[in-house]
Parts: sequence; C-alpha cells; structure tokens
Amino acid sequence: MFLYLPVKQQLYQEDLGNYISYGIAAWELPAMHHTPCIFVPDVTPNRRDATRLSWQCTVGQLDPTQLEDVVEDFIP
Repeated sequence: MFLYLPVKQQLYQEDLGNYISYGIAAWELPAMHHTPCIFVPDVTPNRRDATRLSWQCTVGQLDPTQLEDVVEDFIP
C-alpha cells in the first residue's frame, strides 16, 4: 500500500525570491515499517491542490514510478 502526502517547502528562486510550495511524497506502508519511495518537489503553491492530488494518488494506489507523470499532467 502506498500513502501520498503533501510536503510543505520553503524555496528560493532568483526571479521569485523566497516562496512556499508543496511537493508530494510517496511512502510504502508495509506492516512493520514505513519506507519513503519518491519525492517530487515544488508541485504547487496551493496547499489544497497538493492535498487533493495526494489523496487521489493514495485512493487510486498510484504506482510511485508514475508520480512524476501525474504531476506533469496536473500542472497547467
């Protein structure tokens, strides 16, 4: 089973300065321990959108190898 969670990040870009964005992390949840699988940084500055996308990935049990493709489709 995989759990997807939004991760708040404080980032900096020269043209934007400091800003807050949310990445998405995938965790594998076996019975005895939690293992991080993949992290896609700087997906969206909108917490609600990151939470919704994480929830959809969890409910659909997205394969973590497809997360980057899903994020690319998500970004307008």
